[in-house]
Amino acid sequence: MHFLVQTKPYPDEALESYLLRLARDNSYYGYSELADILWQWLAEQDHELEGALPLELSKVDVYHARQASSFRIRALKLVAQLADINAGNILSLAWRRSNFKFGNLAAVSRNELTIPLELLRTDNIPVCIECLSESSYVPFYWHLKPYKACHKHKTQLITHCEECYDLIDYRASETFLECSCGLKITSSEQLNDADFKIAIAIAIALAGNNSQKIVGLISWFAKIKQLDVSDTDFNRTFVDYFSTWPDGFTAELDLITNNARLKQLNPFNKTKFNSVYGSVIRDGQIAATSNRKNKVLDEIINYFVELVDSNPKAKHPNIGDLLLCTFDAAVLLNTTTEQVYRLHQEGFLNCAYPQKKHEQLRADSHVFYLRQVIELQQAFATEKPLTKKQFIAPW
Repeated sequence: MHFLVQTKPYPDEALESYLLRLARDNSYYGYSELADILWQWLAEQDHELEGALPLELSKVDVYHARQASSFRIRALKLVAQLADINAGNILSLAWRRSNFKFGNLAAVSRNELTIPLELLRTDNIPVCIECLSESSYVPFYWHLKPYKACHKHKTQLITHCEECYDLIDYRASETFLECSCGLKITSSEQLNDADFKIAIAIAIALAGNNSQKIVGLISWFAKIKQLDVSDTDFNRTFVDYFSTWPDGFTAELDLITNNARLKQLNPFNKTKFNSVYGSVIRDGQIAATSNRKNKVLDEIINYFVELVDSNPKAKHPNIGDLLLCTFDAAVLLNTTTEQVYRLHQEGFLNCAYPQKKHEQLRADSHVFYLRQVIELQQAFATEKPLTKKQFIAPW
């Protein structure tokens, strides 16, 4: 079995877009009809592949497969064979699960691009009519929630059908320029300046293989402000916030610091850092990039270095003596929790209370002084490229 028309994928094309074009070029009504035939053919070739390709176009990408992802890869390789293209060309279009983490957020990768999974659109895929008129395919970055305007044509992406008001999704309609109701997609939305700025930033980042820098910041901002990236005003709020960076962030931390002094109940050397600043350090990890650069964590460290410097060690505890948990200490030191344990055992970090015999420190144990962690962080030079520090050699 071979396809009569051997459709070639575009380098920036979404996997769903390519499979839809492959079906259309070979005279199938859409992907669902092609998938039904492929289902039977794949099962005949390899019994393990029965059901490896779903009948729904929106579920075809590799990251949806979870435990069966290896079978999905094998099935896509066979599809590439039928289309007479290199298997790598079709696999490069897929989003696959990544071991990299944006803080506690799961990530997916496409070629060298790694993003938080939560930034992928699930309910709809907006489109640019002018792009589709020039080249009838959907680029993968239309699948990204922050991308809401076309950076090529300076137009807003179309999200809703003007007839039925349903969300536009080519995966559901299995057509590029028509809604599921059958009406041709038209545009009447006015360009949003903030959406266009973000679209340009994403395009530049993708061209320079530096996309993690902006997607990490977007996910971090959405988390701390408890906003949905899909919200209409999200990009405007994001642009406004970072137009004065880091002033707004520093002002927020200053407000928390002043409130902590006013509302202090216990001595600061018996007060948990998280009870004052919440999860600011842990959330800061979301802004990480694959080369471990982190604009947010850099500012967090700068802030607490200055806080400790302006509140020197004194007879009476001050806010520089807050208690950090093992995990947050590891983040500030850019190392592992195991190294933090070693630093304590070797006398580099003092524990806030005497340990019981054979007591194991937990990652959430608030036992290390902020002051000591910050001073130890300053005692070691920053390395380039940035890697996890190893302060003490393993046993």
